[in-house]
Amino acid sequence: YLPPIIGLVALVLIVSFVAGALTNGLKLRKLEKAKKEAEALQASQEADRIATVYQELLKTAQIQATQYDYDGAVATLDSFTTDDPTGQQELTAKKSEYLNAKAKLVEWKDVNAIPNLSFHVLIQDPIRAFADSELGGMYNRNFVTVEEFSKILDQLYGNGYILVDFKHFVASAEDLTGSMNYSYNPILLPEGKKPVMITETMVNYYDYMVDGNKDGEPDAAGAGFANRLVVDAAGEIKAKYVDGSGQTQVGDYDLVPVLETFIKNHPDFSYKGSRATLAVTGNQGIFGYRCNTSYVQQFGQDYYDQEVADAKVLVQALRDKGYTMACYTYSNKDYRASSVAEIRTDLQNWAGQVTPILGEVDTIVFAKAVDIEDYSGAKFNTLYEAGFRFFMTNGNEPKTEVNISNVRHSRLMVTGNSIAWHAAQFNSYFDPNVVLDISNRKEVPN
Repeated sequence: YLPPIIGLVALVLIVSFVAGALTNGLKLRKLEKAKKEAEALQASQEADRIATVYQELLKTAQIQATQYDYDGAVATLDSFTTDDPTGQQELTAKKSEYLNAKAKLVEWKDVNAIPNLSFHVLIQDPIRAFADSELGGMYNRNFVTVEEFSKILDQLYGNGYILVDFKHFVASAEDLTGSMNYSYNPILLPEGKKPVMITETMVNYYDYMVDGNKDGEPDAAGAGFANRLVVDAAGEIKAKYVDGSGQTQVGDYDLVPVLETFIKNHPDFSYKGSRATLAVTGNQGIFGYRCNTSYVQQFGQDYYDQEVADAKVLVQALRDKGYTMACYTYSNKDYRASSVAEIRTDLQNWAGQVTPILGEVDTIVFAKAVDIEDYSGAKFNTLYEAGFRFFMTNGNEPKTEVNISNVRHSRLMVTGNSIAWHAAQFNSYFDPNVVLDISNRKEVPN
């Protein structure tokens, strides 16, 4: 029986070997196939990623070009390289398009013909504001409503105005001593377009505007103003507001979110991403956040710490958008009527309470519609030593003086009173008769 048994064993071994070889072959083919499929998937995903990056770059460049930053648009396109002939041809065509558009821009040479329309925080509910028994007349005289501001933006845009800011028409360079020197940097605009600046002051949402029952929280007894700026879940800057029924709303209830929505719909209104200048005091915190140490005693350290943290998030979001931060004095103070010692104390409070949250600022907007009058004396030196280089005061017409060491600029205050009683100064920018909300204001105090 031995030979048959040996033959059977040999056959089994041969069959096992063949079966194993076949199995291993199938496994190898599967592994090879899986590897090829993984490589193909990876290549497809990489191609999709590159295509997405390419489309995002095209979108970014188009926004830059829409906002007249043609050099920036070309630089964005230059940051992408491709071996695809079709893609390379498209990039070349786009860059040529942007450079041709830049060649058609016209230099704006007159720095004194750049107006700065300046607003206090806006009124969302004029019925509540103007009916306020104590301050209704003041609100009517000194403030503008959200609806009126929206009409002004529409008319500025329709009249060919483009929003600019200091950093786009004032050049700065550090000299050998480490000091900053300033000079006028001409703006390049499409023919027929005109520059305009926008400033908002008192962006603090004071307690007296929003807290009617004086319990430290915004309520329906407030005067119809937003109570703080916030960053929503989508990363957009909005305003919080308590309506007449006591419900908290988040939306376009003040200048910043209204302007953001307008620029989103009309990106060509913003020159190279320009935004407004926002001037704040500090004795009740900034942007609606009670991040002043005086609130620790009333609400506790945890409350204060959270307000500081939230304010810093908001400040960073504003800076990322392109807003210029400015000082409106620490306590809404008349610096012309103040002594040098009083100004120094006010600025020390600013440095202690505001600077750690807002960061360093080089722009001051003088409160109480005054300035320091003398730009060579002790008051000016005190402000200069505090780091201010851009000085904004009030005037009846645009005026900018770019000196080697500082910039002085006059803003036009847009208020209920100025629109109603001094309309002529705005005729070049918007139609006061169309803007003014007479139905709610009735008669504007003069």
